[in-house]
Amino acid sequence: MVGDIPQQPLAGSVSRAIAEENPRVASSLTEVSGSLFADSLTRAPVSGHDGPAARRLFRSSVLIAALIGVCFLAGCGNLIRLAADIKETGNKIRLVSGSMATPVRADREVIVVVLGDDQGKEIHNYRVFERDGAFRIAALRDSQFLFAFQDINRDFSYQANEPATWFDLKEAGIQSGDVSEVRLVLSGPTDRPAPLRMTNLFDLRGSSLGQIDVQLGKTASLDDARFSEQSADMGMWEPIGFMKAGHAGIFFLEPYDTARTPVLFVHGINGSPRDFSDLIASIDRRRYQSWLFNYPSGLDLRALGDGLVGLLAELRHQHGFRKLHIVAHSMGGLLIREYLAECARSRSCDYMGNFVSVSTPFGGVASAGWWLDYARVVMPVWRNLVPDGPFLRDLFDQSLPVGVSHHLLFSYRNVATLSRSSGDGVIPLESQLRPEVQREASLVRGFNEDHMSILRNKDLHRYVNEAFSSAPGNSGASPEAGSRPPSPLPRVQ
Repeated sequence: MVGDIPQQPLAGSVSRAIAEENPRVASSLTEVSGSLFADSLTRAPVSGHDGPAARRLFRSSVLIAALIGVCFLAGCGNLIRLAADIKETGNKIRLVSGSMATPVRADREVIVVVLGDDQGKEIHNYRVFERDGAFRIAALRDSQFLFAFQDINRDFSYQANEPATWFDLKEAGIQSGDVSEVRLVLSGPTDRPAPLRMTNLFDLRGSSLGQIDVQLGKTASLDDARFSEQSADMGMWEPIGFMKAGHAGIFFLEPYDTARTPVLFVHGINGSPRDFSDLIASIDRRRYQSWLFNYPSGLDLRALGDGLVGLLAELRHQHGFRKLHIVAHSMGGLLIREYLAECARSRSCDYMGNFVSVSTPFGGVASAGWWLDYARVVMPVWRNLVPDGPFLRDLFDQSLPVGVSHHLLFSYRNVATLSRSSGDGVIPLESQLRPEVQREASLVRGFNEDHMSILRNKDLHRYVNEAFSSAPGNSGASPEAGSRPPSPLPRVQ
């Protein structure tokens, strides 16, 4: 829920005190286990949101007073939590990136494993890659090796006849910082003995991967504590703690069923899968199964989008599903649009079907730039929401993958008492209906609801169920058997 963005920022003398107490607070947060990772949290300046001097002076005086008041009324604990989380991450996690080539079996996925030793006694992380080319994966400060292999029989285990290779991180200087330009070539079986624990890697999920683990394919109910308001708050202010607690990942509401198409639900900032409870209850369970992406919403959206590519690639490697639909609310729509861009760049995710975005700020949130001006400890996602910041400027540079149909749903009932702008009380219509997103959308539809009530609208429930069954427009996707397309709707100009 974007409306909850900056409830507790830091300003004035309070911000200076925190900065002085935490001189290393501007460290970096890189990829975390399970390929959920974030880019830099350093407080880099954001261009493009400087207004006229007079307006800035007025805005500054009002905003600083408000920030200080909020900080003391609500407590500055959240900023301290965030600073500590950032510091811990910079001390423990490093990013390894480069390229890989599979000259013999390009039609099979590659699993890259991060090891703490050359025997495989300590497995810190792994990630499934659908295609060769560029790769990124998180390692711990004490990670020593990469072991990569093509999983020819797709059993998450290494066999001696499968193409494989080693890479020594110690020689590359992993302990002094990130490692880039790693080159992995998998042309045949390795002469070097394989690590001992290269069997049943998928079973390690959620239990014994390094120091930070991500759940994947675990069955849970919406009543699970992972989806509580307290957990959502933790995901904003303690993203690493959120993952350490086992709250992050893709969860199933029921065991995987090969006969039903998965539908992935993606919440917004400070939200949780519970936001979709009414919509999930309306889904045709004879045809669809509900999956929940629970993620720390304070992280950078580029990092989360890339991480989601890895997690879904792993689930597909495990279950072999042919199609996936996605429903995203609020900021979750930005995350998914970035995920789809990464899919297109990496030539992967050919399983993607329909993408339904609901009340998403595709044009950003104006207040996000204000927080960057005055907060000394910056939540990474704030930068993603600056209307003319780099993330949103580049969001539509990459077209949607072939076959993906985007249904753009927006809300326009303004219930905000202090705002007269057109919108849903949280996100202006101008942001929800950014011209670039209208041009790429297959269908556009508005609902007379506010930012949250739209998820309870029964007309929306019917629309979403119909949208799953078809891919209108020129997307190239094939309708599922027995389906009928949603009623054609005009684009909103």
